[in-house]
Amino acid sequence: MAALNSDPGTREAFPPGSGVIAEMIGRPLHFESARYRPTDTYAEIACDQVCRAHASLGLADPGRDELRALLDDLTHPWGRLPVGSPPERACWVSIDGMPFEVSVAWVGGEPTVRLSLESPGDGTARSRMIDGAALTRRLAARPGVSADRLARIEDLFTADDPQGYFTVSHAVAWRPGGRHRYKIYLNPAVAGRDQSPRRTHEAMVRLGLERPWRALTEHLGGTIDAGHEPAAVALDLVDGDDFRVQVFLAHSGSSPEEIDAKAAVARDHVPGVFARALREINGPHDTPAWQRKPPVTAYSLDPRHDLPGATIYVPLIPVHDNDRAARDRVVAFLRSEGSTAEKAYVDLLDAFADRPLHRSLTQNFISYRGGDSPRFAVYLAPGTYHAADTAGTDHVVPQPRG
Repeated sequence: MAALNSDPGTREAFPPGSGVIAEMIGRPLHFESARYRPTDTYAEIACDQVCRAHASLGLADPGRDELRALLDDLTHPWGRLPVGSPPERACWVSIDGMPFEVSVAWVGGEPTVRLSLESPGDGTARSRMIDGAALTRRLAARPGVSADRLARIEDLFTADDPQGYFTVSHAVAWRPGGRHRYKIYLNPAVAGRDQSPRRTHEAMVRLGLERPWRALTEHLGGTIDAGHEPAAVALDLVDGDDFRVQVFLAHSGSSPEEIDAKAAVARDHVPGVFARALREINGPHDTPAWQRKPPVTAYSLDPRHDLPGATIYVPLIPVHDNDRAARDRVVAFLRSEGSTAEKAYVDLLDAFADRPLHRSLTQNFISYRGGDSPRFAVYLAPGTYHAADTAGTDHVVPQPRG
């Protein structure tokens, strides 16, 4: 089986300024919220955000006491830290630099809430890798969770001096019937961007995903550059055949049509839908806004299919200057696609907002897949951190939580 070429030959394959952009990493953070207090902890805010999502969507109350116990474990040891003292190095998992992010996905009109987590550690990538490994061990002890497949590939995503914007993050989804499903996100560029193709390829081989991986790599031409660069690999922490791996490819310098064509290999791809999503939400690709953050395609691979699935991730902030501008473009796109998630999406934004949407910056991505089983998702930061160089320009007085 031919692998994606892991030797670009020249540095031009990954030019400076290309690849996934971490909006807040490297920038000092400033706490600013109209809803939360500086003394509130990360776990308290995460609990409130998950509860708000369930209430907005009309889902069953997850039970605040039970939820807090779960989050205390998932966020140990950093969950009890006060949010008023930001991490020395912003977290990658959320667009505002917070160590968690809520997302909601609608499949067939039914919503699912998920929380993604990344330890702030002591500000170093090494400490975040250590904390992430400790969480994985705790998760592996939970009923229905398995890290057996992760053990096959973990060495590929581990390094003494981790590189890139993140090292490891996790996610928990609240499934119907109260079941939780966990996944882990790994950094294929942990030893440098030039190593990411080889490490991603080796991981797919070890996981027994040769058939869908071969189909994808052959369709991409067997080479890799900033036009389809591995940005993350996600693995379901389950046993049996009911698992999938997602390979997230970031598209720097690619047009909507080129991105859509790269997804044509997917078994669930509707020709043209990715290009429409990108153009209708973010406008022409030759504008400065497109350069702020590249689109991403998530290819899903599992042992039951010869071809991967594909979902487009459309970046919102900072491509758009505020949540209202992004919302209006997303709503127009959903209407054009006949999606039933439009109202629920708008209501969710209103439930999360602690200030007018034209002054908030919380929407990281929306993701979309068309066809017979359409999927739409939005990824929302808590909105409690802002770049310190803008501190004081949008100050609001914290109010009691409702």
